[in-house]
Amino acid sequence: MWQRFSRGLARVEAASVGALILFAAVMLCVQITARALFNHSFSWAEESVRYAIIWMVFLSCGLAFRQDAHINIDVLRQLLPGPARKVLEVIIILACAALAGLLVWYGGAMVATLYRFGQVSPAMEAPMYLFYLAIPVSGVLMLIRLGESLVRVLRCKPAPATAPVLAG
Repeated sequence: MWQRFSRGLARVEAASVGALILFAAVMLCVQITARALFNHSFSWAEESVRYAIIWMVFLSCGLAFRQDAHINIDVLRQLLPGPARKVLEVIIILACAALAGLLVWYGGAMVATLYRFGQVSPAMEAPMYLFYLAIPVSGVLMLIRLGESLVRVLRCKPAPATAPVLAG
């Protein structure tokens, strides 16, 4: 059951990231075309692309943890024997989980503060808490994926392949 949930969540994450990439590319093309051909620009276009990219980056973090695709330096990991390597991997996962927990905690506090004050974005006049919500949401997604990684390391299973995220 958990595997089904994890694959479904990965599909939602990947589809969201793909939709945000597509939105940013189309919006930039529309903005460039409008400026070049019609000498007109949309005041909100660049801001919407900026926030789409921010959401895209934060959502991608959970997927990267799922696929063990974050950049890492593994010299020490390669030099250690099996049991010591496992201990090191658990320590790394727990440290990453602590940082993801801080993202959830402080990101949530920031979102609550922005919600209370009612701050809006300059061009789109959208509530700013919607954009900052990417921080705690990505923290929760990272905690889910780090939990999966911890179980995988403790059970000595390899990371899932990178290809089946969309097809899985």
